[in-house]
Amino acid sequence: MRKSSKREDIRIWRNAELPGVEFRSGVAVSEPYPRHWHDEYQLCLITDGGGWLQYRGARHVTPTAGLFIVHPGEVHSNETTTGCSFQSIYIQPESVTKLASEIGTVQDGLPFFQDTIIFDNEIISDYRELQLASAGSSSTLERESLLRSLLLNLISRRSKSRPALKRCRTEPFAVRRIRDYIIENHERGISLADLEQLVGLSPFHLTRVFTNAVGMPPHAFQTHVRIAVAKTLIRRGQTFADAASTVGFADQSHFHRHFRRLMKVTPGEYFKDSKNVQY
Repeated sequence: MRKSSKREDIRIWRNAELPGVEFRSGVAVSEPYPRHWHDEYQLCLITDGGGWLQYRGARHVTPTAGLFIVHPGEVHSNETTTGCSFQSIYIQPESVTKLASEIGTVQDGLPFFQDTIIFDNEIISDYRELQLASAGSSSTLERESLLRSLLLNLISRRSKSRPALKRCRTEPFAVRRIRDYIIENHERGISLADLEQLVGLSPFHLTRVFTNAVGMPPHAFQTHVRIAVAKTLIRRGQTFADAASTVGFADQSHFHRHFRRLMKVTPGEYFKDSKNVQY
């Protein structure tokens, strides 16, 4: 963490599960960024305030709730007059081109996103979820899946060469194997590579077929299994901390957030009146 003043706060972090990806956040940043470039894609969501981006021969307004995209190697500069808060993700080109090749996108060079500033609610929702997961104690499968979901939406909705996704085949055997594997190993740090090796499908394809068949992606299914098992442990008298640890949550806050999101009550409320909880 680097703090430049009492008001301004800039943080930089990485996750071991997401090689080639760097996260940053800034609060009340007023110092301009002079002309510079980097070899990654930069995605930056303005969360408060705003400013300007000088990029590809034009001056772009960067307002609150806008997500701007800077391509690798492009010289650009940023400035603000009021102080700006933001969340940024820097992604190595290899991660983007790998997914583009998986989904069958034909590109000359790197995928190119034509809109410098976007306000696509679905993409921005993916972006916020990934930022939240990266800064907390989310599972490996959740972080990997959220990154891929973000990139898939960017490529399929915003790239210059948008892929025509083929109709998804049904893979009942693969779906059953993935489902059973997640249930049996819900407490583990399962990765997309584990599932790829298990069923012999690319991460993109296995995620599509599983989601179509089950109604949610593998990482969400793992979270649901963990919460279901935790409920049983709590009813048997296990402490919330022990239940969270047993089912694979790295900390109680992450467990509490998902429990509250899925059950609409806190673990404590559930324990007090578990007979009235509908599940």
